[in-house]
Amino acid sequence: MRKCLLLFILTTFTQVVFAQFLDNFSDGEFTNNPIWSGSVGVFEVDSTFKLHLNDTISGESFLATESNVSINAVWEFDVRLEFNSSSSNFAKVYLTADDQNLTADLNGFFIQIGGQTGATDNIRLYKQEGDTDELLINGIEGIAAISPDLKIKVTRDSIGNWELFTDTSNIYFSEGTAFDNILLPSDYFGVYCKYTSTRADKFWFDNFIVSGDSVVPPTPQNISANDIIINEIFADPTPSIGLPEFEYIELYNNTNSTIDLTDWIITIETTEKGFPTSKIEPDSFVLLVKEDALNSFPSNISKIGFSSISLTNVGADIVLKDNNGKTINAISYSDKWYNNEDKSEGGWSIERANSNLYCERQHNWRASISNIGGTPGKQNSVSGENVYIADFRITNAYIIGSNKMQVSFNKNLDSLLLSDSSFFKINGNTATNSSPIAPFFDATILTFNFNFLETTTYTISANGLIDCSGNSIINAMQFGMPDSSLENDIIINEILFNPKDDGVDYVEIYNNSNSFLDLSKLRIANFFEFGGVLSSENSKIITEETLLFAPHTYLVLTNDSSKVKAQYNCENPYNFIEIESMPTLSNKEGTICIVHQSLNQIIDAFYYHEDMHFSLLEREDGVSLERLDKNNETQNTSNWHSAASTEGFGTPTYKNSQHYISQSIGEMNIDPKSFSPNNDGNKDVTMINWSFSQNNLMATIKVFDNNGRLVKNLINNEMIGNSGSKSWEGTDENRLQLETGMYIIWMEVFSEDCTTERFKQVVVLSR
Repeated sequence: MRKCLLLFILTTFTQVVFAQFLDNFSDGEFTNNPIWSGSVGVFEVDSTFKLHLNDTISGESFLATESNVSINAVWEFDVRLEFNSSSSNFAKVYLTADDQNLTADLNGFFIQIGGQTGATDNIRLYKQEGDTDELLINGIEGIAAISPDLKIKVTRDSIGNWELFTDTSNIYFSEGTAFDNILLPSDYFGVYCKYTSTRADKFWFDNFIVSGDSVVPPTPQNISANDIIINEIFADPTPSIGLPEFEYIELYNNTNSTIDLTDWIITIETTEKGFPTSKIEPDSFVLLVKEDALNSFPSNISKIGFSSISLTNVGADIVLKDNNGKTINAISYSDKWYNNEDKSEGGWSIERANSNLYCERQHNWRASISNIGGTPGKQNSVSGENVYIADFRITNAYIIGSNKMQVSFNKNLDSLLLSDSSFFKINGNTATNSSPIAPFFDATILTFNFNFLETTTYTISANGLIDCSGNSIINAMQFGMPDSSLENDIIINEILFNPKDDGVDYVEIYNNSNSFLDLSKLRIANFFEFGGVLSSENSKIITEETLLFAPHTYLVLTNDSSKVKAQYNCENPYNFIEIESMPTLSNKEGTICIVHQSLNQIIDAFYYHEDMHFSLLEREDGVSLERLDKNNETQNTSNWHSAASTEGFGTPTYKNSQHYISQSIGEMNIDPKSFSPNNDGNKDVTMINWSFSQNNLMATIKVFDNNGRLVKNLINNEMIGNSGSKSWEGTDENRLQLETGMYIIWMEVFSEDCTTERFKQVVVLSR
């Protein structure tokens, strides 16, 4: 069945033009003025100047001529059938049709004369959509039963009122009315005959008079993604600091053309809202608010009212689609987009800083700095502020079928660009298909011409793919078929349970296996012991999306990675997973575990206590506990210690500052033994390296000249890891350059049990 491609409601048209045609065939032909096309070989204009079907065999024949008349219309014509009509012998006159071939599955309106059986044959008005006919007016029974010779008239007004008239004795009478305001596109008017061989020459038509208006649809809008953008969100209006206490979404027209928003759709999470008749002017704003709130905003602001606008304070997905279902703009905001904890408590909107950056997400949004809390209907108060352009990265990759995988990115991308499979390669094999995932287009499903194998590591790359800022992708990602997580495959490796002021807790986990593990099947939780059995409680989702944990890598779980990154050195800043909330981690003591989602299998569990910290610490807030030996028991108290001060008291995302070293004695060494700090890039500093068999060490490192005079304190009674290093660039306490000569590096180390060791090495400084 051919579907109706164009279905216009009257109000969507912008131009109405009067049109008409008539043909009484007095010129003796039907090939000019107007031109009729179709089954021209079986029609003629006979000696009485009527259009006559003159066939010899059974069939279906038609003639059609151009006609755009569709409203405020009158269609008149004569029809004569010299037979009693039946289901095998009847006529149609198409008032409107979108296809010249009147035997096709077209869209239009037609009058049917006969086609029933016996005395019930009448005249009917139908609407045809594809291969489906809908009866609108069922005329008087029997009027077309016996050799009908009729004058017929049909009218339609501007709002969809139809009426059918018939004249059998020089006066029209009404056969019925109907209401149908659907306007199917009209390109043709025509006649159709269905007949057997004995009726093949007994159809006549004459005196066609068609007048009315031709409705021209507006030129289709050529709307591209991000022509209209979601520009400001007011999700938490209380307590107000100046704005009306009503939620709103502001749109901005990023083009130089007026755009019709009628029948567009805005979706907030799962709730769809259809736009009423409305538009947005070029380089302008429009506010989407609930109807009851329209008058609460100034009259000079362009507004569109909806039955409701409901925005969740903590965040939601918002998707804007045009009237054809095309995604124009989509965001997934959260309360972290305020970048201001005070303003996230209510009364402030979040605003887009740069209207031309569509993929930077949180970096391009921040709390309004307007003194009333927002800028509805006006340029954003943060417009023009610098936007941090994040590196363009692959963030996730996993197998979803025998030869299919999904790859995700940290930015929204152009859907057409993402559809190009040639960007994507696995171990040198180019993808055969790429299917972008709407509405954010930050992920795609790739198909390859090979099947994925178990126990095999693959690398997905997307070289040449660019983001909306023009940046190329910077990484590739390894993935494989995930294995089941068994006990101690994932271990708790570091925990911060007593954070600094304005800090947050974190738990570092380590994949201690040789397999990829799926974190969506695991939870982080507290636990309790009953009858010698550990049971989890207060479990938290780590990730709902499949996320592979690569072998022998570190990941940090926290509810605010930006705070951890601000307070600690993080060698792998992308190895964070932000979860909505962490299990309870008391500053004194507590429990933490990794558990399978079934809650029946605990993968690793740790009971911590503040007494596990190094006893000589002046303060414990902001100091993490680190695991010494990945293969030793988690709950062995001697397997944990405080992170070294030289590493900032925490090592989230990388190797612990304290770890087990299987050696019987400690050592300190200098590398290089001779250095020349002249900034030429060659041996400009010397490194003091140490490695000890004990943990919980305090150290002092000093530099003396050849006469035994102290010239530099490098470390003064600080806690260090059992392995580490410290650099010296050849300066004294005042950062002045020292002269060429021999210098002595002296190191004193003492442990918690008061054992003291001293080391001394010579280094040559040359200028």
